[in-house]
Amino acid sequence: MKITQKLYWLMSMGITNFCSEKPKSHSSLKVQPSSVEESAATVAHTHAVSAQTLAALNQEKMSFSHSSLKKTATNTVLGKGPEQPILMCISEFPDAEADKHGDPFAGPQGTLLSKMLGAIHLDPGMTYVTYLSPWRTPGNRPLTTTEKALFLPFLEKEIQLVRPQKILIFGTNVAGALLGITSLSKARGVWHSWQDIPVRVTLPLNMVKATPQRQQAWTDLQAVENKS
Repeated sequence: MKITQKLYWLMSMGITNFCSEKPKSHSSLKVQPSSVEESAATVAHTHAVSAQTLAALNQEKMSFSHSSLKKTATNTVLGKGPEQPILMCISEFPDAEADKHGDPFAGPQGTLLSKMLGAIHLDPGMTYVTYLSPWRTPGNRPLTTTEKALFLPFLEKEIQLVRPQKILIFGTNVAGALLGITSLSKARGVWHSWQDIPVRVTLPLNMVKATPQRQQAWTDLQAVENKS
């Protein structure tokens, strides 16, 4: 790649500060290995805050090209449900079936979620479901710290536009990004708040499938149902 092409690519990523043409030594260079990631996060923030409607935000997600996950995923799985719902459910990323069909309610996890909501007298028409990342990760690996920072502006804007009465978070990776709480034992069992919206944290959906954890999830669901 020619130097002019490199400069153009860096500037397109938002990097405009460069070292001098003739540095005295390599030790004098101020290396910032995360500059590209930081620039991508800045682009994500700019795109997210510019959206004034859910349709516009979804379009920003669809056109966002600064994550390698978009290249490995089958579909961009957008949030689904009404605005101003009783409950907003947030998971880390789509599973294989949701990725395949582009629908958060597709597959076994979607069926499980529907049953969980039905147990507290909610149906999909009363609930908004979304993800921190709209793209499935390779092998269902957890999102990296960089990836969580990249997608957080989109999630925060989505919550602001949806305006739910309550939020239910599945797993500590989402709770860590949105609330700064990374311990499941500290996150569960109490109500949190995000911009005055009550937030409850429960187990990841893949853990709820296990019989020993179902009672814990049911306790969290009851708390959501009883929260006025």
